[in-house]
Amino acid sequence: FEICQGYTTSILVVLLAVMMIYRWHKQKYKNLPPGPTGVPILGCLPFMDTLAELTFTKWSKKYGPIFTVYLGQTRVVVLNSFEAIEEALINQGDKFTGRVHNFFTNFSNNGHGLFFIDGEKWTIQRKFGTRALAGAGVYGKTYEQRVLEEAAHLIEVFRSKDEKPFSIEVPLISAVANVINGITIQEKCNEEGNERLQAYVMEVIEGFLQRRKPHLSLYQCIYKSYSEENDTIPVFKLQMHIFQDIFATAIEQHEKHHDAAHPRDLVDLFINEMHRNRRTFEKTQLQYFLKDLFAAGTETSTSTIIWALYYLIRHPEIQDKVHREIDAELGKARSREGKLSLKTNLPYTKAVLQETYRIRTATPLAIPRRTREDVNLMGYSIPKDTQIISNLWWVHNDPEHWDEPDVFRPERHLDTNGNLVMLNRVIPFSIGPRNCLGENLARIEIYLFLVSILQKFVVLPNPDDPNPPMTCNPGAVNAPSSYNIVLKER
Repeated sequence: FEICQGYTTSILVVLLAVMMIYRWHKQKYKNLPPGPTGVPILGCLPFMDTLAELTFTKWSKKYGPIFTVYLGQTRVVVLNSFEAIEEALINQGDKFTGRVHNFFTNFSNNGHGLFFIDGEKWTIQRKFGTRALAGAGVYGKTYEQRVLEEAAHLIEVFRSKDEKPFSIEVPLISAVANVINGITIQEKCNEEGNERLQAYVMEVIEGFLQRRKPHLSLYQCIYKSYSEENDTIPVFKLQMHIFQDIFATAIEQHEKHHDAAHPRDLVDLFINEMHRNRRTFEKTQLQYFLKDLFAAGTETSTSTIIWALYYLIRHPEIQDKVHREIDAELGKARSREGKLSLKTNLPYTKAVLQETYRIRTATPLAIPRRTREDVNLMGYSIPKDTQIISNLWWVHNDPEHWDEPDVFRPERHLDTNGNLVMLNRVIPFSIGPRNCLGENLARIEIYLFLVSILQKFVVLPNPDDPNPPMTCNPGAVNAPSSYNIVLKER
């Protein structure tokens, strides 16, 4: 009995000590934004919903548009309004350019690439990436030409389905991957002899279909105790092995046939910088740079296109308006009177895309950032190395700024004359110095693929399952559930 009593006393002492340390840890920073009280060690993790953006929205109604939450032992400040996000990421953007450093980010990128680096290395690599992607057409085909070429091939794949129900994810994500690979390594996954690239793309597709998030989740981004026992790690190891093989081989081939005066793609431009002995430009960095571009550009673009198609299935009257606009500008699908280009005037179709960006934001919480110094934000003091999460989902669904936010209504992005209005509160690619590097290219790609599909086909539901699922799968990317659609040629 005495042993049991002593054991119980020891447990109580330990628990009391843990609670005191936790309380001290929370109170040692003065003037932090308020927030929910968690439990020792786990913080507020036990109280999180499956979709973290919904939990953050609920807490913001109690604590305001800026609040502090401890996820595990990690201090996180959540920005839950457009004004707070703009003040932090635009007006004080340089102070919020840090990235999270933990087991997951180290395992994923090992201090290289573009997603998780910061400081001088990020500044240099970001400038290079901006220049390289802006000149995506100077070394061969324009980006627009590449997308339209892939779209034409995709249309033929869709025609081969003979108007029977099928899952659009595999052919669509392959086409998107081909566009990205075309401007980076001049290879396509469906070309003969590219078995390694095919294997990598198929592994990404497998992760997309099974929702095994191969890139990030909120917890992997911010939780310091993320460990190798997580079942995502075997997927990462396989993908890392494949991607290292693919890109190392591609870089080697580029070096053999390199012509500094005539760069063919991004790899050639990077090799030019390597030959100039510029800091941060070396082969390992290039491999991870390519991986990050591929990861950022495949699942998000594919998800956005599929969401748009799902909404058009559920709203045939909207799809009919899109078809009539396309026909008026480009001619009937079979007549081929007009040629699709970025200059094609399709304001209603673009409004459909803007509404898709709003109602189904691809990355609802963006990629978490980190303060690089102590910051004063809207009256609160935020210490250096605080994790920052931007709740883009709530910005796009706040009823104070969006009438009936749950309703898919493209007209909210048009003025009284039917002209497109680019509302500044639609920020699917985030904002500030660390917004999505490939935003412009992604918008081009998504628009041209979607219009190419709708110019040729009517998108219909599966007769055996007439309502596409509109629920979101948890993860860093707001991916739609798999569903078999029917494409009927117009």
